[in-house]
Amino acid sequence: MKPIARRTIGQASALAMIAACLAPAPAFANDGGSTGDVDTPLEEIIVTGSRVAAKGMDQPTPVTTVDASFLQAVSPKGMAEGVLELPAFNGSNSRTAGGSAANAGHTYLNLRGLGTNRNLVLLDGRRFVATQDAGAVDINLFPQLLMKRVEVVTGGASAAYGSDAIAGVTNFILDDRLQGMKGLVSQGISRYGDSQTTRTSLAGGTSFLDGKLHIIASFDFTRDTGAEGVNIGGEERGWLSRGQFLINNPNVSSANPASPSNPSLIVGDDVRFPYATNGGLITSGPFAGTQFLPGGRTAPMVFGTNRTAGSMSGGDGATPSGTGSLSTPLNSKVAFTHITYGDKDTLELFADGMYAHTYATNNAGANSYGFNATAYRIFGDNAYLPANIKAQMAPGDSFTMGRWNSDLGIYQKQIETEVYRAVAGLRGRLGQDWSWDAYYQHGTTNGDFTGGHGVITANLYNAVDAVVNPANGQVVCRSSLTNPNNGCVPINLFGAGSPSAAARQYISGSAFANQTINQDVAAGTLRGSPFATPAGDVQMAVGFEHRREGLTQDVPPLATITQTGNGARGFPASLVGTQGGYFLGNSSPVDGSYNVNEGFVEVQIPLVRDASWAESLAFNAAGRLTGYSNAGTVWTYKAGLDYAPNSDVRFRGTVSRDIRAPNLGELYLSQAQTIATVLDRQNGNAAVTAVIQLPGNPALRPEKSDTYTVGVVATPRFLPGVNLSVDYYNIDIKDAIGRLSNQLTVDQCAAGNASVCSLITRSGGSISVISTPNLNLSTLSTRGLDVELEYGSDIGDVFGEPAHATFRALGSYVFQMETTTPGSPAVDRASQTPLQATLSATFDVGPVSAVIQERVVGSRKIDSTYGPSFIANNRIGAVWYTDLNVTYRLTDSLDGLEFFAAANNLFDRDPPLGVTPFGVAASSTLTQFYDVVGLYVTAGVRFNF
Repeated sequence: MKPIARRTIGQASALAMIAACLAPAPAFANDGGSTGDVDTPLEEIIVTGSRVAAKGMDQPTPVTTVDASFLQAVSPKGMAEGVLELPAFNGSNSRTAGGSAANAGHTYLNLRGLGTNRNLVLLDGRRFVATQDAGAVDINLFPQLLMKRVEVVTGGASAAYGSDAIAGVTNFILDDRLQGMKGLVSQGISRYGDSQTTRTSLAGGTSFLDGKLHIIASFDFTRDTGAEGVNIGGEERGWLSRGQFLINNPNVSSANPASPSNPSLIVGDDVRFPYATNGGLITSGPFAGTQFLPGGRTAPMVFGTNRTAGSMSGGDGATPSGTGSLSTPLNSKVAFTHITYGDKDTLELFADGMYAHTYATNNAGANSYGFNATAYRIFGDNAYLPANIKAQMAPGDSFTMGRWNSDLGIYQKQIETEVYRAVAGLRGRLGQDWSWDAYYQHGTTNGDFTGGHGVITANLYNAVDAVVNPANGQVVCRSSLTNPNNGCVPINLFGAGSPSAAARQYISGSAFANQTINQDVAAGTLRGSPFATPAGDVQMAVGFEHRREGLTQDVPPLATITQTGNGARGFPASLVGTQGGYFLGNSSPVDGSYNVNEGFVEVQIPLVRDASWAESLAFNAAGRLTGYSNAGTVWTYKAGLDYAPNSDVRFRGTVSRDIRAPNLGELYLSQAQTIATVLDRQNGNAAVTAVIQLPGNPALRPEKSDTYTVGVVATPRFLPGVNLSVDYYNIDIKDAIGRLSNQLTVDQCAAGNASVCSLITRSGGSISVISTPNLNLSTLSTRGLDVELEYGSDIGDVFGEPAHATFRALGSYVFQMETTTPGSPAVDRASQTPLQATLSATFDVGPVSAVIQERVVGSRKIDSTYGPSFIANNRIGAVWYTDLNVTYRLTDSLDGLEFFAAANNLFDRDPPLGVTPFGVAASSTLTQFYDVVGLYVTAGVRFNF
């Protein structure tokens, strides 16, 4: 194993610590040098985290870098999975994790837990067209094998890089001088036989015309079969079958109020609905408690224990557990090419071309209507009503029925994305001290979002009201008696499996939204050294950028109507007046755009070099003026110092003003309507399933953030091989743009916030609709600490081969994650953000590399707002995941060929259960933090010739 080069500044690369598990570590560095603008040898990587061409100089902003080949080695499902293991990306969205329609099938980086829209993602220092309307970029669309390294700037960087860099910048840098061929073929599978992943990647580069013309190209293919819940045909996982959720405590009442010994919430096993079965349950009138079995037979409902209005343990009720995707099935293809012509020391032309296509299907559970506020109203003259019930009802009598509609199809989010991107530019030098570049790029994302197996609401309730036509004795919809040509097909809901194919087809409707996102960028930068101080050359960069962002969205006409029920008797009052004719997925048409003009300047001034009291002292400053066509003009700035009293220790600190303007989706787009379960604080904490509306808000203002970072880096000479870094950050965002969570909306209304109460609609006293528009929340503040410790040493010969060992520990801890909204007290959810840490021991013995790694998700609260009378145990214990990786490198004539195997979650650790409130969610754990797939094994071959 090559020794790790001594870093000029900065924390040791956390990503490299993870990635070095599988391969010999090349030299890498932190904080000091270029961001892909200066061509430097691989063994002398120099990083700045700025726009200045400051080769050999030190930067005050924390920057983590890693050779991308390491990420390839450690990531069984792709390079992006290795990036996600960096603790700073806590809570990011993995492409295979189940998620919202906009996120499923994509990997979006959430830096510092501040949201995917506050981390600026760059490719070779240039912006990339957003993959969806919220402005996030899917990093799986980058060419995997052409990556040279990844840089993560973990401090505010808007002045240097532009809008959106409140949390920082993640810059993926290409090896645009690749010579030869690279390839990878791998196969992965879980211990349960699902989530089978096939990866094939190929990349190559060559030169022509005496090296003046250089071409690189790559192609990546990934297919993942995904993992489905056990109740929709997926493999059996014991933890999922338990169906363990938080439920209301039936022992709490006015006579026996909640207390620490009698909390409002308890943990229940095999939790089910007390108001719905798979075949239908009568929930009102004299027949309440009667359920419908297959074929329309009736039987008394067997209720479970711990029964309340919203849940129970055991019994005959339906359960949502196991009716969704644990891991999203995915197909992905990415093709990329990069061409340069000329001489980089005088004048060089460059161009990029890229095409990517992804298709993902994410099952989101059964069509969740037909209970609570959308329960079916069944009348006494219903033609399908079993005779024993019908005989006891007059034609005008009715009852409500709750039903979990698994036989009407699992609601499936289908996401197809195509991305096109082209870049053309020039770069060159002006003498020895100055360089310049200018480019134009265009990117387009076409995203098709479809709600497969959905339902047209009015058709459903019209079909439910089935009667016998007195003219011919045929069963018809009641509405067809007065409108014989309305096409309605009656439906039989009495008993699981009773609906006919014709009826299912009539009520089915797939809401869709077809998005087109366009990005055009024209930019130029001049960088160099205008003069020198006694301590060294002053470095400077000035530049200008013009950008246009545009979004259009087409939706079906039915998605834009206002619900009236279309004359259906029994149509739920809770849905009257809501947008869209589909039960879920009602999006709005959009045609919006904005322009941005930005000018910036950055300087780096060496103040002291090789003095008695300082080995080095440098000052860095940047300023940027940004004008938005929709949000006005804003200033951003950064100032920082880097001080090394000697070669053993270095101190750094920055202060910056950063901004983020509202993106296209936040401004103009009403997101697809969905449903969710909330606890109604004003109704005995009853678990209620409500329709969730997510409108845009054109009146949004830009966010402004003040960021402070302070850090120390120690590489003590008296402890050779030891590297330690500690960095503290404090980020305060004013006018933060976001949506109140569904539960927080309910909670703040209950606490007396009248403006929030206006977002809630009730029907019959029960919550039916919650609107969560984008808002300029008052503040969003976070403080935290990043720590990294590394030790590496040769350990002599093992089995006759030279051996090297490396031990590493890295972690990220959040002290504060506080949100304050107008009219409400601050809510700090830092206790819900667990410590993230990775511990690894790597051994290299000749051609073999082996590592055992521990990934730690620290203990956390279930909810920071829960008091001891609300929940008895408000804590989730720490979870440890063990990974084992082995690589064998061939030598001699086969040098460049290697075989690898990896086992992630080696001991098949189950996720913590009983930590989410019961509702329509298909999983009973927190999928953004914990592994739900289980032991995963990957094997493959890599080559580099």
